[in-house]
Amino acid sequence: MKMIKLLFAGILLLTGFTALAEDGVARSVFTTGIDNREPVDQIGQLTNDNAVIYFFTEIRGMEGHTITHRWLKEGEVQAEVAFNVGANRWRVWSSKNLDASWIGNWQVMVVDEGGNTLAQESFAYIPAEESSAEQSTSSEESNESQEGEVDMEKPAAPASMTVQ
Repeated sequence: MKMIKLLFAGILLLTGFTALAEDGVARSVFTTGIDNREPVDQIGQLTNDNAVIYFFTEIRGMEGHTITHRWLKEGEVQAEVAFNVGANRWRVWSSKNLDASWIGNWQVMVVDEGGNTLAQESFAYIPAEESSAEQSTSSEESNESQEGEVDMEKPAAPASMTVQ
């Protein structure tokens, strides 16, 4: 009987945590592109021979609320893109056109109407030659070929936002 009570309590506890985890930001990633409303990859650094980066966010349980992607470079706000959440599950993304000289640490904070941070992610925007040197070193050490590189087109359009 004691075992059944413990099992029941465990199930209730787990169910409660699952429900809590579903409200808010379910996923947030930097990516080099969006395909069929999903990120094509997940990156933590980008070389400055790439001119655009996307920030994807999946929101759950916030229908009727507004969230904002706040783009920061070295801690200073560069852009803010607001989204009205239109359903219980809502996927949004914003993009940033990057100048090759904007080397540094970038971050996007996902904030709600009250300014509360729901999620935050960061990436390093690095010189292309720095990345090439790292790849050469790792190739020499592992003696393996590099696979999975992304060939990305550089759109000339200004920063944009898209909602589901």
